[in-house]
Amino acid sequence: MYVIWWPDVMSEPDAKRAISFFGRLGPGLLLAATSIGASHLVMSPRAGWMFGFQLLWLVPLTHLFKYHAFEFGPRYAAATGESLIAGYARMPGPRGWALWILLLGTIAQGIGVLAAVVGIAAAVLSTFIGHAPFAGFYVSLVIGTVLLFLLFGGYGWLDFLNKVMMTLLFLATIAVFVPACPHPAEFRHFVIPSVPAGSVAVIAGILGWMPTGIDVSIWHSLWTLQKHPDLTSVETSGRRWEIFRFSLTDMRVGYILSFVVASVFLLLAGVYLYGTSDKIDGAGFARSLAKIYTDNIGHWMYFVFMVAAFTAMYSTVYAVMDGFSRAFAETISTIFPKIRARWRIKLYWIFVLFTAAFAFVILVALKGKNPVALALDVALLSLCIAPLYYGLNYYCVTRFIKDERFRPRTSARLVALAGIVVVLLATLVCVASKFSILE
Repeated sequence: MYVIWWPDVMSEPDAKRAISFFGRLGPGLLLAATSIGASHLVMSPRAGWMFGFQLLWLVPLTHLFKYHAFEFGPRYAAATGESLIAGYARMPGPRGWALWILLLGTIAQGIGVLAAVVGIAAAVLSTFIGHAPFAGFYVSLVIGTVLLFLLFGGYGWLDFLNKVMMTLLFLATIAVFVPACPHPAEFRHFVIPSVPAGSVAVIAGILGWMPTGIDVSIWHSLWTLQKHPDLTSVETSGRRWEIFRFSLTDMRVGYILSFVVASVFLLLAGVYLYGTSDKIDGAGFARSLAKIYTDNIGHWMYFVFMVAAFTAMYSTVYAVMDGFSRAFAETISTIFPKIRARWRIKLYWIFVLFTAAFAFVILVALKGKNPVALALDVALLSLCIAPLYYGLNYYCVTRFIKDERFRPRTSARLVALAGIVVVLLATLVCVASKFSILE
């Protein structure tokens, strides 16, 4: 008989607390899942491929100035027991104007953004597995399996599956990065800004689209209420502070995860792709990224990367399909409160099926041509409305939260206001660059 010895590194109570903490996480990792998609797998490596480490400073900058836009989602939900959509309904001015803008933005983005992230996920899968038996096979596979998870599991499966995927992605990313870590001197680019020639479009894209679209903060408020349904109960007001603090901790865990992965992908591309002919563009972008590992670490790492890349995109598809549909149903139900009880769940599924069908049609019509370009074009729409969402979020947390303990401090407000300006400038620069007004 063999006895397996395991060092008593963590006591049983500590282990139980760690498991309990991981189990309570949820909306923050969904934020990370939505973030670690096109911006991390495309924009970060693209910046490293084109300019080496020179744009590394953008990763901490954008995560800093956009932090409060996302933090305001769980903050408002935990403090008030209602979503940001309910806050938008209380905006001064014409009745419901912010809700109608949100509704139009949700519909316009819902189809395009889903098509973009499904296209990238399908491209990764196609690169990994090979030729499909028929056109749209991988698109059908991605959309079909996500629909099944939503149908049979709802938020519970979304929460569980995303934790598994985020853990796998993080461990795989660190495993790849450690042996390929660049020289420590290169890390100075985290704090030393530089604007190389021809980088305006890439800079604007990263400032605007990393870590993700600001409308995800609205989904985050809805996910927080779904994770903690007792927030809407008056009886739980005594423990609201406890839920509030953990909701912010949960959000920060996901945000740090987003920052680490974005930094790693840019650094890896700067080490291995800068100055080479391998392009981060078109349907073969995943092959160029995978080549980093096969050429410099070993062929076995090809499988690690492809699994991690597909995991990132699949979880993004999952979160996007649920988030847009949840926001659509809640917005309609808030504009027309009389239909909430009967139609809210039906509206969710109507939008899920509607966006899934149109995404499939768009991608089959494009025949898999350059999903990266599609993602960048669609993201422009998200970017254009981002400053408004940031401003509305700021107004909600500073005006509609009654308890002073839950309101952001003065320093946080100043950073948030600076963030609104940065996002607005990024939007103007990106639009000007898109239409060749600014090169």
